[in-house]
Amino acid sequence: MFRSGVFRDCQAVRKFHLGGKRMNLAQRLIKEKVLTPEQLRLARKSQKTKRGSLSRHLVDLKLVAPEVLAQFTPEFPPVPRSLQETGIPETVLIQLTLKHCLYRESFTIRELADGLKLPDPLVEHLIEMINQQKLLDIKPRDLHARRSTHMLLELRYGLSDLGRRRAEQAMEFNSYLGPAPVPLEEYWEWVETQSIQNSEVTEERLREVLSSLVVPDDLLYRLGPALMSGRSLFLFGPTGSGKTIIARAIGEAFPDPVFIPYAIYVFGQIISLFDEVNHQPVPTGHDPILQDRRWVLCQRPLIIAGGEMNEESLELKYNPNLRYYEAPHQLRANNGIFVIDDFGRQKVSPRVLLNRWMYPLETRQDFLCLNTGQQFAVPFDQLIVFATNLDPYGLADAAFLRRIRHKIFIGHVNVEQYLEIFRRTCQQQGIEFDEEAVRSMMARHYFAASRPMSACHPRDILENLMDRARFLQIKPSLSPQLLDHACQSYFVKPKEVIDYDTVLGDEPRALT
Repeated sequence: MFRSGVFRDCQAVRKFHLGGKRMNLAQRLIKEKVLTPEQLRLARKSQKTKRGSLSRHLVDLKLVAPEVLAQFTPEFPPVPRSLQETGIPETVLIQLTLKHCLYRESFTIRELADGLKLPDPLVEHLIEMINQQKLLDIKPRDLHARRSTHMLLELRYGLSDLGRRRAEQAMEFNSYLGPAPVPLEEYWEWVETQSIQNSEVTEERLREVLSSLVVPDDLLYRLGPALMSGRSLFLFGPTGSGKTIIARAIGEAFPDPVFIPYAIYVFGQIISLFDEVNHQPVPTGHDPILQDRRWVLCQRPLIIAGGEMNEESLELKYNPNLRYYEAPHQLRANNGIFVIDDFGRQKVSPRVLLNRWMYPLETRQDFLCLNTGQQFAVPFDQLIVFATNLDPYGLADAAFLRRIRHKIFIGHVNVEQYLEIFRRTCQQQGIEFDEEAVRSMMARHYFAASRPMSACHPRDILENLMDRARFLQIKPSLSPQLLDHACQSYFVKPKEVIDYDTVLGDEPRALT
């Protein structure tokens, strides 16, 4: 949850810094004598045993009152006031600046600041250091408007021949050309601050996000506690029962946004984290002068991985051509939801994947490894959802299933639920709903064939119906003829045939 009124001016920001370095929460509390070193040790011991954020343990142990803690927890990542406060070595920032310069014929400090997502004064300092090494040429002056109130005379720069060679050398080291990264330690603190376990999902909110689906109350009351846990959920049941669409819907149940960095810096390497496909930015409403622009305010992530996922998908992906790393699925899903769809149908054995998850699910942290062999811990803060139509006990042993806190069966729908789904789907497609026609179709194609009703059937049958209507150039309707043709082309009657060529011979026949 984000508190308002924490930062009102630059003076408020300064209390989050010490000696040119940005302080973490523990340092801030000790500096202001709100917490003693001994109390901090108690909280850390509790955190190590039970995991979760330091803030939660400080409150649970009654070491710091919630209202006092709120005064020391920033509403957003504060802007760095010096190169040292970025947490990134100057040499790395200079190399990144040179790479940004390489593909610009000329540039201003403000243009570079927009690319690096750093404050103008810091970029100006970087340019001064680069210019001292005779790596820049100064171009003719250019006039730019600033804040529509006054004009600012800005210098334009370009790389010198020596500067271009240095920039090309920097590109050979790695070709990362995005905003400046944030240090791993700072990423850890913000993931803990924004933990999904700290987010609350009310019954009203859950009903709202599931309102477009036909979800019985008993299922809703089982989903709610699972979301509140912020840990793990196993959805299982027959295919077409709505497991995936429910998993997608609950991704919208968490209302509070989170800050996600463009990239992380660790052991001299850059890991690209922000993903425009899976991370949806939202307006911040904060003064950009005070906020660190290396972070993007987004909806809580919803990452979905299906049958294509393998062991490599869960490790850092090193690009040998660009020479930097891409974050794995679970790192991109931090503070959000990670859905493993069609679990058990991946290219790798489910037991191998489950073994990979055992430690992170238990400790709320994961370990990643660089291609240099250096290993480091990263936070594992996400609601992980396993969705499968296979038998859970055929996929995992009791030890793993014990670590999945909530296991929910989603079965076939009943007659009334099926009719309501059909009615809503007709409304979405602009087709007049006829309950009598649908009940007649159900009698012929479900009850007579002892066929169970799946939540996905109305959508699929109506799509087949509309395909035929377009082919015949008639208006789609729930006529017996269109419904029967739609069902006949959708359902396949079991024949227990292994090789149809031997049955059909040379003359093709329609399946009935």
